[in-house]
Amino acid sequence: MFEEIVYTYPKDRERLWKKFEGHNRLFDRGLIQDVQEIFSDVQKNKDKAVIKATKRFDEVDLVGISLSEFYVDKCVASILPELRGAIEKAIENIGQVNRAMMPEAFWQKEIRPGTIVGEKCTPLSCVGLWVPARKGPLVSTALMLTVAAKVAGVDRIVVGMPPTKEGLGDPATVAAAKLAGADRFVVGNGVAIIAALSTGTESVPEADAIFGPGPNAIAAAMSTAFSYGKRTVVGIGPTEGAIIADDSADARTIAYDMMSESEHGPDSSFVLATPSEALARSVKEQLAIIIKDVQEPRRRNLLTVFSERGSGAIVITEDIKGACDVINEYAPEHLMIWCNSANEGTALDKVRNTGEILMGPHTTFSTANYMIGITAVLPTNGFAKRFSGVTCKDMVKFSSFGKLDQKAVADMFPAIKAIGEYEGLPCHVKAAEIRV
Repeated sequence: MFEEIVYTYPKDRERLWKKFEGHNRLFDRGLIQDVQEIFSDVQKNKDKAVIKATKRFDEVDLVGISLSEFYVDKCVASILPELRGAIEKAIENIGQVNRAMMPEAFWQKEIRPGTIVGEKCTPLSCVGLWVPARKGPLVSTALMLTVAAKVAGVDRIVVGMPPTKEGLGDPATVAAAKLAGADRFVVGNGVAIIAALSTGTESVPEADAIFGPGPNAIAAAMSTAFSYGKRTVVGIGPTEGAIIADDSADARTIAYDMMSESEHGPDSSFVLATPSEALARSVKEQLAIIIKDVQEPRRRNLLTVFSERGSGAIVITEDIKGACDVINEYAPEHLMIWCNSANEGTALDKVRNTGEILMGPHTTFSTANYMIGITAVLPTNGFAKRFSGVTCKDMVKFSSFGKLDQKAVADMFPAIKAIGEYEGLPCHVKAAEIRV
């Protein structure tokens, strides 16, 4: 089965991208209508509509959608010491990275005599964060999003997640988000919770922005939230990974790296692009060997991804530039570059489309997902061609700033007059003229 995943580029270009022809379709546009109906129901019937949708789609009976402070405190108190230590270390690292990239609160600069311009950066008042659990708990996602919002200075951070069978939230995910700075927790069907954050209900405040990954229905809900005036980032769907490697890379290690991202689910995808045919063949052989040792259900996921019907591929290219062409067209969520120094420099220069770039043999996908501190909430399904990952910069907004003295206004007045008269706006002209 693994023979079918090896391609030669550009010779097999058409066959390769036929395998990924559905890759850029994050969701069926027809799904939007179903999602809009849930939004309308939530807007009208509030918490009751969330409870109804959760019963229908998640098969969980909820008494209410808010998690009590008692339950949240219990989750924090009961977390195992080893896991709590890991969570606290991750919070520290994610916080360091977000603080490093946080825009200045205010800046100004005199760009011409008498003309000062700048920007004021203001945090959003309320942010909603969706943390999925369809394929297992995602403590790391809760940390990435919550810490980013906290560093940005968001006043209220609301975390939503799917309910357990008991109608509660995953204990470790709740604990992690609370330790990271979340203020409120709600559970329910994902689309309905995003609708609640978009419109407000008895238990869910209306948010300024909503962020979080998920499958097609969640992506459609995020798109609908945007139509309600909410800031969001669409295109954060099933996990993707890619590697650019040359013959300096170790085949067995590369195989494990490919498996580490592909084990999430059968809808995961992965591309290895390399100019080394020997490496490509060896990686294929290693995959066939070591996947056998993986326990179910992850083994079944891997066998699907690296099959003819799955979205896994090993691509042999003419050179490193060709490997970069493959990656730029694929536009992966995660990218690792494992090459000698010359090829590494070429790859870093030529790669344009990816959510993140991990350099060298020691920068694994798992370290980036858990501990480096860079965001792992990244665009998928080709959206990396146009979008970036979610960080503190998404949790703030900017106000332009300008200040003029009288001479600067006088210098500008002839141009103001000419444009204002052409546009037929005499009061624009007069407001400047009386100052001159």
